[in-house]
Amino acid sequence: MLGVSHALSGAALGLAVAGFAPRLVDVEPSAGSVLTFAAVCAGAALLPDLDHPSSMATRRFSVASWIACHLVRPLSGLVYDLTKGRRDTGRGTHRGLTHTVAGAVLLGVGVNLASGRWGAPVLIGTLFVCIALAIKGLDALVPGPPSLVIAAGLTYAVEEFVPGGTAGTAGWLGTAVTLGMVVHSIGDAVTETGAPLLWPLRIRQRHWYPVGSPRPLRFRTGGSVETWLVAPALTVAVFLLAALVVPGAAPLLLDLRAQAERLVAGG
Repeated sequence: MLGVSHALSGAALGLAVAGFAPRLVDVEPSAGSVLTFAAVCAGAALLPDLDHPSSMATRRFSVASWIACHLVRPLSGLVYDLTKGRRDTGRGTHRGLTHTVAGAVLLGVGVNLASGRWGAPVLIGTLFVCIALAIKGLDALVPGPPSLVIAAGLTYAVEEFVPGGTAGTAGWLGTAVTLGMVVHSIGDAVTETGAPLLWPLRIRQRHWYPVGSPRPLRFRTGGSVETWLVAPALTVAVFLLAALVVPGAAPLLLDLRAQAERLVAGG
């Protein structure tokens, strides 16, 4: 899928998890914590494509993301070569390790372990990277002047205004990263190529079996189905979930709708 669709799917999943999961244990989440979790999921939903040299994630941070890409690709290719089955015939440098559930879990665990060891620098860095990617991914939906400065400002806002600040993200930051990466891979699995979600499980003599939806339901990345059906549906889902789970969002959205209707009636 395209970057905007990945970011929207990550945001939708993040809103659903952060909005509903705490209520299962009688905890009322704050608006800031829900939005922060959703933003991290949205940004992390672009991370798997660091294994592609021209992806949005690879181009987002200039030299830094270029270096990351050229570390991820050979690592993914090496893991592919070491674990491939008899019928695996690809290279594993794209839609490889970063497009697996195991890879997503490993990175999420790594983020949590690193934040426990080094604390604030890891938390702030991860938040900044994910928020910056989320802004870039959603730029196609809401054009504007997104920049790394805006991402830095939002990261600062989390520290200052969200309960617990960046320290309060330590318990769930890795989970948000994992969920974002997994939803990316699921999105790719319903396109024509599929994704090796279940590596290293052996399926039909392949450890890198491209899991996908039934052939008739798959669609081409950037094609008419994604442009006119998938992306709009995800957009609607994000707004509906925001209204449902973000405290204070529903009255605000209703007020904005009323203002829009008055403008239309007056114009």
